Amino acid sequence: MRSGKQQKPILINDNYSTYKHSFDLLFKYIDVVDKNIWFPFYNEGVINSYNFSCNVIHTQSDFFETKVDYDYIIDNPPYSIKHKIFEKCIELGKPFALLVPIDTLERQYISKLFHDKDFTIIIPKERFNFLNNNVKTTMPFKCCWFCVGFNLDKQIIFQH
Repeated sequence: MRSGKQQKPILINDNYSTYKHSFDLLFKYIDVVDKNIWFPFYNEGVINSYNFSCNVIHTQSDFFETKVDYDYIIDNPPYSIKHKIFEKCIELGKPFALLVPIDTLERQYISKLFHDKDFTIIIPKERFNFLNNNVKTTMPFKCCWFCVGFNLDKQIIFQH
């Protein structure tokens, strides 16, 4: 017999900004100099304060509806919809690198999406911290960069 109580909806907070050093690790392997890089997931907009050697495209807009002239997509996407984001990135047909939890590799959709792609994972030696409402946050999981279309030498790169 049901108690008649309604369950509260689960609220997922996907609004985590990424510190610059997380991108700097990626940029050791991917040349972004003078490239137009679209960072589509605005979060708190901190990417606009970073000094990168690329042209930064980072505005508050809907990733799925926005049309942008770019060379690469690079960002930390909302994890609750990462499957949909991967599909859209593949559909767009340009190189992309997304920072996601390492356990994303376990998802069944990953092998279906990436089995015939130029796919590399860059695994940092430590967990990254993130920024949420100006508060430094350490996640209880490790993240890695999922890179597609960059023609990197290896499929798995361990940071040393």
